[in-house]
Amino acid sequence: MKKIIITACIFSILSINTAFGKDITVTVNDMPIPYTQNPVIKNNTTYVPMKQTAEAFGAVVSWNEPTKTVIARKGSNIISACVNSKTLMITKNGKTQNIVMETPAYIENGTMFVPLRPLTQAFHANIIWDKNTNIAKITNNSFIISEKTEQKTIQNKEGVTVWEAHISYPELQRNSEAFSKINEIISNDVHTSLSDTENEIVADDINTDLDNMLPYTFDCTYSITYLDDNTISILLDYYELTGGAHGMPYRQAYTFDLNTGNQLQLKDILNLSETDITEFVKNAFKNNIEQNPDNYFTGAVETVDSEHFMYDFYIEPNKIIFFTQAYLLEPYANHYQPTIVNIEELQNKLKINISTNGF
Repeated sequence: MKKIIITACIFSILSINTAFGKDITVTVNDMPIPYTQNPVIKNNTTYVPMKQTAEAFGAVVSWNEPTKTVIARKGSNIISACVNSKTLMITKNGKTQNIVMETPAYIENGTMFVPLRPLTQAFHANIIWDKNTNIAKITNNSFIISEKTEQKTIQNKEGVTVWEAHISYPELQRNSEAFSKINEIISNDVHTSLSDTENEIVADDINTDLDNMLPYTFDCTYSITYLDDNTISILLDYYELTGGAHGMPYRQAYTFDLNTGNQLQLKDILNLSETDITEFVKNAFKNNIEQNPDNYFTGAVETVDSEHFMYDFYIEPNKIIFFTQAYLLEPYANHYQPTIVNIEELQNKLKINISTNGF
């Protein structure tokens, strides 16, 4: 009789634990994540399927079988977790750091589970746990960004692929006119560049004896360099290879007002006249060239003062960064040399707030 009672108690406890796990809900900006396998609580830790959770952050997720690793990519950010490891590895702009989890990742029914809180930390998210309802509420501006990807190929009449394109660009996820406006600008620019390049390809005129120089390629990648409640700064990096020692890079920068969808120019950011802005930017470039002459062409300072000088800019936390396209001021190996202006140098010249921790 005692054995029956003990068995019944154990069954009851297991049933409670199972129900508790099934009742866990994880929301991103109030939208529940539609898990195919439910989050669970083990050792007082909430575990979630990493793939679907990372996808809710706007990441593209892949599986590396030899290393048993889930890899989540979002723009220039990479977050990875290996089975039985307590480490989340985070790579951003070529720099890697680790978040140590109290309990390791594990696989169940073919799905990698990781602790929820460290994963949200890796995506710079805020999380609130409601113990009364078993709801984990996640909020963070980075979740408004998803990644759009496309691929195209061109073959000649023999069926040989002579050109291929791989493009990825951000899409802001919110039902607002401002976000729709931003998405339209980005998408139109990407697809215009893609179409212009594609239309230049005459498949049957390309020499297929080039072996390792084919196929020609067109790539577009992106990075989010700044994001707060009001402002986003985005880089699109294009690379076109049509033979030769290397391809041709091109960078397009955008800074948008998230409330209006308007693309911001320097006159919208700096409380200076257009003449003063031009002088300010040119002086910043010339100072950088004089401090780092080996990175630039001889005569780069004269180019800055010439009618051929053109530049663009983007924002990072606590700074504005200016750059030119390849070959204007610097050799190919040094293209996109950054001319950095820290916010402290601008004092009361700013029209908008640029924080130290945007994104």
